[in-house]
Amino acid sequence: MSVLLALVVASILTAGQIEAQQLKQKVTAGRLQGDVLSLMKDAANNYTMEAYPQLQLDQPVTVNGVTLTPGAASGQTLSPTVANLIAMNYLPAGTRDTSQLNSGVYRLRIEKQPAGCVGTACNITGVVYVDQPIRQPGTTNIAGIQVGSIIEKVGGDVVVAFSTTPGNMVGINGVTITNPVSGSPEGVVGARFGFGASGFGRFLVLNDPRNPNFQGDLTVAQNLTIGGSSTFTGPVTVNNTLTTTGDVNVNNCVKLQADGRGGFSCLDPNDLPPGYTGGVRAVDLVSSGNVLASDAPAGFTGNNGKFALLSSGGAGVEAMVKTSGQVAGDRLIPTGAYAPGSACTDAGALARSSATATGGVLVVCSGTVWTPLSTVAAAGGACPLEGQGAVDGQGRQLYCFNGIWNYMTDFLPPATVGGACNVPGAIGYTIVSVGGGSSALVCRANPSGGVARWFRIQDITTSLVFVTAYEVTHGSVVTKPACTFAPGQAVTPIAQLIPKVESSNDSGFNRFVVDSGASWTVQLTNGAGAALSASPSASAIMQVFCYYP
Repeated sequence: MSVLLALVVASILTAGQIEAQQLKQKVTAGRLQGDVLSLMKDAANNYTMEAYPQLQLDQPVTVNGVTLTPGAASGQTLSPTVANLIAMNYLPAGTRDTSQLNSGVYRLRIEKQPAGCVGTACNITGVVYVDQPIRQPGTTNIAGIQVGSIIEKVGGDVVVAFSTTPGNMVGINGVTITNPVSGSPEGVVGARFGFGASGFGRFLVLNDPRNPNFQGDLTVAQNLTIGGSSTFTGPVTVNNTLTTTGDVNVNNCVKLQADGRGGFSCLDPNDLPPGYTGGVRAVDLVSSGNVLASDAPAGFTGNNGKFALLSSGGAGVEAMVKTSGQVAGDRLIPTGAYAPGSACTDAGALARSSATATGGVLVVCSGTVWTPLSTVAAAGGACPLEGQGAVDGQGRQLYCFNGIWNYMTDFLPPATVGGACNVPGAIGYTIVSVGGGSSALVCRANPSGGVARWFRIQDITTSLVFVTAYEVTHGSVVTKPACTFAPGQAVTPIAQLIPKVESSNDSGFNRFVVDSGASWTVQLTNGAGAALSASPSASAIMQVFCYYP
C-alpha cells in the first residue's frame, strides 16, 4: 500500500511540474510577443510624430527616400506596412511582419479624430495589431495567459478583443477601438499610439509644412534659405551686394527677369513674339537716333549682315526703314496704281490695279507684266475668256461659259436625296461624308404629278441596257447584239419575248430562244411542243438588251 501511495504522490508531483513548465512557456512566449509589439508601437509613434502635419493635411509622406501616397490603403500614409517602416528606418532591417504566436501579420491603422475634422484641428491616433486572433490551441477561445503576458509587458496602451465584446478592442483604461479584423473574433491584440493636436500640434518638426506665424522678430545667425516666395510689408534695406538668380519686380511696373528680359511701364516682359529669347518690353521707345537689330551690331556698316534699321535720318537725310530680310505687318497698303497687262520692272512688287472693272484689286509684277492676283466680276456679266475663273463681291466662285459669268454652283449644284429641285434633268451632287467623295443625283419630274425631286442615279437606272426590238415567229433566227464593254467588265446579251398573236389547242404556251452562239432561234410552242397557231402565224415581240451585272 505504501508503494502505491508513493506512486500516486509522484505522479501528482510530475503533472504539476509539467503544468508549471507549460505555464512558464506561455508566459515567456507572451512576453516575447509583447517586446515585438512594443517595438512596432514605438516605430508607429515615431512615424506619426515626424509625419504629423502631413497626416493632418492628407499630404504625401517622404522619409529616407521612400514616399507614401495619401490614403488608408495598405502601403499608404494611414496604413504603412512593416516593410515601409523598415525602408524609412523606423524599424531595424530584418524585422518580421508576422507574429510568433500565430501566422498573423502586424498592421497599422491610423485615423484622424474627431470624425469630420479638417487639417490641424485633427488628432492623429492609431493602433498596431496582429490581424489574426491569439487563441488557445484547437479552440476559438482567447489565449489568456499569453495575452495577459503581452499586457504586462507593453502596458496600458494594449487593447484586446475579449469574448464578452469581440466587436471592440478594449484597453485596461476603458478605451475602445473597433475590432479591425474581419468577423470580429475574440483574441485580437494591438497597441494604441498617436498624439493630440492640442498638445503636439503646437510644436514645429522637421519638414513641417505649416505656417508658424511668429509674432515677433526673427534673428538668424547664419544663412537663410527660403524655398518659396516671401512678402515684406515694410521697407527692406540691403547693406551689401544684392545678387539674385531669380527675377526683380518693382510694384509690377519694372520687371527684370533672370533670362535677360525686362518689362517697363507695368508691362509683362514675356509679352513678346514667339522665338524672342531676350528683350525690353515698354509702352514707348523714344530714340533721337537709330534703332538697330543686327546679327553683328558692332560691325554694322549700314548694309551688311542680317539687319533691320529704323533711322530718324538727320540733316539732309530722309528717315527710313531698311532691312536685309522681310518686312511684315498687319496690312500692306500700296499707293501706286498700274494697269493689268502693262510692263513692270520690279519683279514681285505689289500695287493696285488701275483698271475700272477691277479697281482695288492687287496686281503683282510677275516677270515683266503687271498681273491681277484675282479677277472680280458679277454673275450674268460678259466675260472675255472661256473657262476663266473669277469671284464676285462676296467671294463666290464664277466661271466664264458662253461669254457669260456663271455661278460655279450652277454647274455643280448641291443636292439632297428626296429634296425638291427646279430643273428636271439637271445633275446635282451630294457629299456622302467629308473626304468621302461625292454622289451624283438627277432632278426628275414625277409623271403622276407633284414637284420635281432629286434622285440618286443608281436608283433610277438598271443593269439592262435596251438595244432594239423585233417581231418574231416560231423558228425566227435573230443575231445577238454586239454589246460593248470596258476591260474587266462582263456583259451578256439578253432576249425577252412578249406575246403578240398566238393560239394553242392544248392551252399550253411556251416562249423561249435557243442559244446558237452568235444568234438565237425563237421557239413559240404549245404544251406538246408543236408551233403555236394564229392567222397568218403566231408571233411575238423580242426585246433585246445588254446586261451589265
